[in-house]
Amino acid sequence: MSFPSLPARAPSAPLTPRQKAAVIIHLLVSGGADPGLRDLPPDQQRLIVREIARLRFIDRETLAGVVAEFASELDSIGLHFPRDPARVLAALESQLSLDVIDGMMAELGDTARPGDGPWAQIAGLDVAAIRQMMDGESDEVSAVLLSKLPAARAAEIIGSLPSDRADSIAAAFARTEDVTPAAVAQIGMALGRQSATRRTPAFDADGVKRVGNILNAATSGVRRSILDSLDAVDAAFAARVRATVFSYENIADRVDPRDLPRVLRGVENTVLVTAIAGTPPEMSAISEFMLGAISKRLAEQLRDEVAERSPPTAEEAETAMSAIVAVIRQMEEDGELILSTPET
Repeated sequence: MSFPSLPARAPSAPLTPRQKAAVIIHLLVSGGADPGLRDLPPDQQRLIVREIARLRFIDRETLAGVVAEFASELDSIGLHFPRDPARVLAALESQLSLDVIDGMMAELGDTARPGDGPWAQIAGLDVAAIRQMMDGESDEVSAVLLSKLPAARAAEIIGSLPSDRADSIAAAFARTEDVTPAAVAQIGMALGRQSATRRTPAFDADGVKRVGNILNAATSGVRRSILDSLDAVDAAFAARVRATVFSYENIADRVDPRDLPRVLRGVENTVLVTAIAGTPPEMSAISEFMLGAISKRLAEQLRDEVAERSPPTAEEAETAMSAIVAVIRQMEEDGELILSTPET
């Protein structure tokens, strides 16, 4: 059985660049991708809608050609730079100073796309700094600020406020429902300037803690010499430093005798013997304090081992004492004991 031959189909007219763009956009949207049309100017968005509506139908061969051409164009592009200054500003916001961002936003007007640069800077502040910032702001501004923070952080901050202030800020959330993105951006810029003017400390810790950390790592002789010198120069400062310092000679003053058995269980026997054997006569009360906190049988056993041992070198004794201090410090950090505050 033979079929009559059909006339050859006339080739489709070549698509214009606009039509090709419409084909690619329709293909992306049909596949669930977001081509970012909302970022285009309104006139271009309307033009694309009209071009897609006019196409109606294209054959498979034409579609394949358009896709291949589009892929080739993508492959030939090394780097794409947006033409819109507002988009460039949004992309570079985290790298620019607040003064430059503020000036360019004023220059670009309604086309500016405010980002989250200042808010990220504010979110990096500690709770006390954010609370201080909120003290000088209205309830509405404070509500906007909390809304731009991670929920857990915002909850921590509002939970630290006096109850009446927290209640008034919570009520202000209802009055911020219609706030515009531009207004939020301006609030962020204003608060960001406040955070930028805060003095950044040169050190993570204050002078007392820095000196205390050094003395904790120093030998006992150096530690005593420096503390004595501080007493002569600034007794009040020296007293604060002593409160942060904990060394072997502080054991009898700051460790509860009831905690010592647990401490010594974490110390190797040879280390304890070396420390006691190397304790200088003027610090003998510390050895007696530790021995008095354990059973008499164990204390006598340790005394015998100390008597049988040859005197350790100063370095060996210092190392053993530091090991005992390290156990105590770790237990304090783990919450297993509490060191008493030295008397001033």
